[in-house]
Amino acid sequence: MRVTSSTLSSIINGGATIMMAVFIDPHMSGMTDDVIEGKIEESQFRRAVVWLVGSRLAGTLIAQFLLVPSAVVIVGVAKRL
Repeated sequence: MRVTSSTLSSIINGGATIMMAVFIDPHMSGMTDDVIEGKIEESQFRRAVVWLVGSRLAGTLIAQFLLVPSAVVIVGVAKRL
């Protein structure tokens, strides 16, 4: 059960990484291109970057509170497998 739980944890982390690469990175890349082309102001881009960093920090703090409940869910799924 320990190995199954460890594997499930990696799958969840990998899924989150893929979601970030699919949704967040292209948006920020597009904004970078728009700043270079002069379509949006640099201050607006800086604001978006600050919000992105802030949301990552908030997500990390929220994840600390969800660590134990998530571990319980992962163990429950591992028991069923």
